[in-house]
Amino acid sequence: MKIAIIPKDERDKRFVNALKSKGAEVTIIAQNFISAKFDAQFKFTCFNKGRNFRYVARHIKAYANLEGINLLNFDLIFLRQNEILSEKDKFIFDTIEILENEGMNVINPTEGIRTSKDKYLGYYYLKKNGINIPETYTSNNEMSTYFQILKSKSKDNKDKFVFKPMSGKGGIGIVITCEKSTAGDILSMFALNNKVAIFQKFIKNNKDMRIIVVGDEVIGGIERIAGKGMHKNGISTGGKAVAFKVSDELKEISVKASKALKCKISGVDIIEDKESNNYRVLEVNCSPAFDGFQRATKINVYEKIADYLIKECKK
Repeated sequence: MKIAIIPKDERDKRFVNALKSKGAEVTIIAQNFISAKFDAQFKFTCFNKGRNFRYVARHIKAYANLEGINLLNFDLIFLRQNEILSEKDKFIFDTIEILENEGMNVINPTEGIRTSKDKYLGYYYLKKNGINIPETYTSNNEMSTYFQILKSKSKDNKDKFVFKPMSGKGGIGIVITCEKSTAGDILSMFALNNKVAIFQKFIKNNKDMRIIVVGDEVIGGIERIAGKGMHKNGISTGGKAVAFKVSDELKEISVKASKALKCKISGVDIIEDKESNNYRVLEVNCSPAFDGFQRATKINVYEKIADYLIKECKK
């Protein structure tokens, strides 16, 4: 079994040991050394030696005669990289999408990554598949969003408003306020940076849940409890992780949400809405971090995912 990993960061090297211990041949693909050639046939290669121009310049003769690794020779590509911030990032995703069209098994599929990274599309597909989400409004006209805020009503006039960028990670860019005038200033900042704000009704709860889905299985869950004086529950924003037993209802919601966004491995964030007495999906993360989850649950996520990837190779 030949498995290639396109990592998100250095922590993803832990997958290498887990996969190798199960007999897989593993290659980490350097993201900036992928090439494509359209000639008599398609050819997609990667070079795994060196990561910058200076290194290549010092070894120019070796590189000039190097054929590279044929990406189509892998049984599976494990795609953890999920950011499309530049044209080079887009090239990686376009290449992987082409490989999918050529029959390559890619996990997560590019469609799942693109959809889950776009909160606007993500909320649409969640809602389309009958999954509860927070009350959501968005527009590429900030005044339209502001009028929606002015029309919002609450019993005690103390509702908080949540603003999220269409794409982001780790809670970066999420702003919460209870002042309508401040909400207007926030929208102005989004507009000045040519960003579209997603406006949601704040759900009162000092904790939410991160549930890890691998294929059709939930392998565990943590409650993420907000730090003192904080409104964000994420571990990356100071929240505390506590393991809990995932109910059958939450398992069903999590797997359904992951599939709705075409993800095969995901971290599904869910909050309990005590006012309406139901659960709402906040986000489906296509490349979740596992450190906090693993410390809290004592579940070896890397081993679980390695087992799943090998099973997928054999299909």
